[in-house]
Amino acid sequence: MIGFSNFILRNYYNAIGWNEDNLYSSITRTSSSLLDFQVPQSLILQLANAPTPIFFTSYALDALPQLNGSIQYITTSEPLEEIGPSRTIKFKDVVERFKIFPPPKRPLAKDEVWLGGRRIEGRDYLLYSRLHLPSLHLSGLATTRLTPTLQAHLAFLSQPAPPTATRPTSPNSPPSHSRQPSEPSVPPSQPPTPGNILLSLQHDTGRYSGEYTYSAQDGMFGIRGVYNFGWQSPDIGNLIYNTPTPRGIVTVVKEEDQTGSDGKRIDEEEMMEGGLKGRFSAGGEVYFSAKQRSFGISTGLRFTTLPQSPNGPPASPPTTLTLLYNPLIGFLSSAYSAQVSPTVALSTRFGVNVYSYESDLAVGGEWWIGRRRGKRDLSKESLATSINSVLPSMENIPLVKDEQERIGTDENWEKASLRPAEEVGQTMQEGPLNVTEIKIPATKEPDVSPDSLDDRDGVLKARLSGNWSIALLYEARIRKCLVSVGIVSDLASRQRPIRSIGLEVQYFS
Repeated sequence: MIGFSNFILRNYYNAIGWNEDNLYSSITRTSSSLLDFQVPQSLILQLANAPTPIFFTSYALDALPQLNGSIQYITTSEPLEEIGPSRTIKFKDVVERFKIFPPPKRPLAKDEVWLGGRRIEGRDYLLYSRLHLPSLHLSGLATTRLTPTLQAHLAFLSQPAPPTATRPTSPNSPPSHSRQPSEPSVPPSQPPTPGNILLSLQHDTGRYSGEYTYSAQDGMFGIRGVYNFGWQSPDIGNLIYNTPTPRGIVTVVKEEDQTGSDGKRIDEEEMMEGGLKGRFSAGGEVYFSAKQRSFGISTGLRFTTLPQSPNGPPASPPTTLTLLYNPLIGFLSSAYSAQVSPTVALSTRFGVNVYSYESDLAVGGEWWIGRRRGKRDLSKESLATSINSVLPSMENIPLVKDEQERIGTDENWEKASLRPAEEVGQTMQEGPLNVTEIKIPATKEPDVSPDSLDDRDGVLKARLSGNWSIALLYEARIRKCLVSVGIVSDLASRQRPIRSIGLEVQYFS
């Protein structure tokens, strides 16, 4: 289950129009959601609250094997209206799952708001802090957009120094600064690092994105980048309108994408028979540690199919292929993920070291189970809309006083029929009035895709590794809570076949 802080961060990126998936660190995100899912290690309880659309709080409690807790506070510049109670929130938005991300777009600037010749819209930002109990560790994150395509991050971790143990002395004896014979001669160990600060700059233009990081703890510098082949920039136009406010007339300048829904998709070529149609992304990273005098490098390639277009031809089956290679250690990893049915997605990953010929294989998948809440609620809403649209037209039918008295008799009510006619325009041959029957049109159930509607309330995930380790995770919405229960088993060990069992319960109010 996604943590509440990560859930808020993803909704914030969606609100400001930032490409969350257009990073080198997210190049294997699809396969990792099926093969690297985290199983709860103990009993975890989390309570989150959203008193306002821009301020959020969360309280977590870890009961086993020892009692730990944390308090989180988050505030954003953009109101997140979609954050609501856990019983109404979309279940597929709070779990890591297989997903085909849309092609990245160039981030747009924030809407310009002018008042008295001055811009007053402010800057996009998110502030997050978390206090761990009882260790009193403090972690936080601050992110803001410097320009429409440049974003800055500042993450920190502060941990207090442990208390130093002192040798008790008698209150009657004077203090002595010389070493006593009973004191050990071993020099004290080095104190732990008080904390760390991580700076990051993200530059995203849609076609390519770069990430520049610096870690103060080990003096590490890193550069990451991703380039998308076949990327096309949409046409941007300005929409200017005035809005009255208590302080006066406010002028808003909003940038909008002028590309219509019938426009050509990215990487869309002439229709060919067979094959997968999608887009390629290539990237790499280089990092250097000044304290450890070491550096590393890696490259990656990803192919993903295009999502279904509303007005376009049927898209290819949702598929993602990734390839990673580290030339320094000779590690090569390839992953294949695909959605074989609307409720089942599978993934395989094979890794090998070209220097030692050691290999590893992992197979996993997810199966969406539970109630189909989305379609059931949608059918009820469409039926109620149809009935409400017909009732006002029936009330406007004029009735004569004599005819009203005739309708009120028991004999005429027995002859009346509530069954609608097969065709519009037919009249009742029997009865006191020649009233044209009104036919309620049959509403066609819309085509609901897994990404646009919350169809299921539960998902079952499984993973089998090459070392005969099996992990099972069940995530579901039970009444008003989000529940995750999982188990990790080692089939190769007879002494300890079950490694861990965990349960996590989240409640959003």
